Amino acid sequence: MSTFGLLAGLASVLGLVVGIGTWIQAWRASKAAQNASEVAKEARDAVLVRTLADEFQIACNKMDDLLDLLLHDRFAEAIRVAHELTSALSEIPYRRSPYLGEDNQNELLSLRTQVQEIEEQISPYRDQPVTAKKKQKLVQVCRQSCVNLKQILGTIKKRIEVGGSPWQVSR
Repeated sequence: MSTFGLLAGLASVLGLVVGIGTWIQAWRASKAAQNASEVAKEARDAVLVRTLADEFQIACNKMDDLLDLLLHDRFAEAIRVAHELTSALSEIPYRRSPYLGEDNQNELLSLRTQVQEIEEQISPYRDQPVTAKKKQKLVQVCRQSCVNLKQILGTIKKRIEVGGSPWQVSR
């Protein structure tokens, strides 16, 4: 066998070994990239769920404000707060649908309708007192809405504390 043939054979074997080593490194890099992608997705989901909890906390605070304003016959301000709350409750189910169960989305839309009804019912009384019976009914609806929002918020906060996947929230 000639020296050239021997060198060519060794080069081929060496090329094969380097090729296999390169393939192994590429495979490891691919796995690392997949893991990094999964970690990034989990981190993004955690941030979005935390943001969802913050949005619910703001909605709960607005609902508490609405209740307080109704109790103190401050209807002009109550109309403004009800309108802001209606906007938030309209937006959250659609923006955050991947993180809310369908029952929570439906409940939020029902709450939105209730707040819209409160707003419509107090609009004519912007500068006048409301009858005691009507006020009592509005306050009762507002209190129940507060409870419902806070239950969803509690479920979301529990999911944040417990962690896990999927991030969908339902009671």
